[in-house]
Amino acid sequence: MLQLVVAGLTVGSEYALIALGIHLIPRATRVVNFAQGEFAIVGGLIALSVVEALHVPAGIGLAGAVLAGFVLGVAFERIVLRPAGRGGETGATIATIGAVFVLLYGHALVPGWGSEPHVPPSFPGSTFTVQSTFVSAQSIWVGALLLVALAALYAFFERTYYGKAIRAAADNPLGASLVGIDVRTARAISVGLGIALAAYAGTIIGPITLVGGAGGFALTIKGFVAAIVGGLESPVGCVAGGLVVGVLEVFTIAKLGNDVAEPIVYSLLLAMLLLRPQGLFGRRDAVRD
Repeated sequence: MLQLVVAGLTVGSEYALIALGIHLIPRATRVVNFAQGEFAIVGGLIALSVVEALHVPAGIGLAGAVLAGFVLGVAFERIVLRPAGRGGETGATIATIGAVFVLLYGHALVPGWGSEPHVPPSFPGSTFTVQSTFVSAQSIWVGALLLVALAALYAFFERTYYGKAIRAAADNPLGASLVGIDVRTARAISVGLGIALAAYAGTIIGPITLVGGAGGFALTIKGFVAAIVGGLESPVGCVAGGLVVGVLEVFTIAKLGNDVAEPIVYSLLLAMLLLRPQGLFGRRDAVRD
């Protein structure tokens, strides 16, 4: 039982990080990024390439993947979301679906990546046992780095001038521009942070779930389920929702099989939208337009 909880929390941490990115991007652009999971795959592959090419530790690979993810996110906003958004948020959202396939088939053409799954570098440490439950060092790193990401986002958006400016630009673009905030730059940074989170997720969970192949879109959908379950407006809710979805999925696979797990997870999404659309941590008076 405890072994399943550990596995669920580990997998759920990835969904939580995907959900955090999904939370950031719509908040700034009103666009749901369906390519979020594919960016996680690319981030893990970038970390693998950095470690193999430079012969550096996994932590350096993680830093390289996050930096590359931020740059890709800013470019994605400028090249894809901004032009497509001229016709409205629907056009930009459809453009992100197109980006799924560009990234999916594009990374398969990169030498050394291909279309097969790869194992990114693991973080140092050894497996230990607690009451007959095996806990890997990577699982500990995943949980710790999830908390680091959540704390860093809170500190940035709540305690820094730039973070507050980005929030202002997202909440009231006209008012923000009147006081001198560059709304376009703020949106680009928000998307960059969202994609950096995806790369971060792919790198730290990749040694357990692998990266590559065609699993990115499923990551996006489960991250979206996590965001809806916890509350799309709440970073803490996104993390809690990711952990809930991860534990539910692992327990269902163990007890009923993989074929049953997918419908149950997606049924949870439908149930939340019908019964509590604001999510577990959302305000009842939250209004979505």
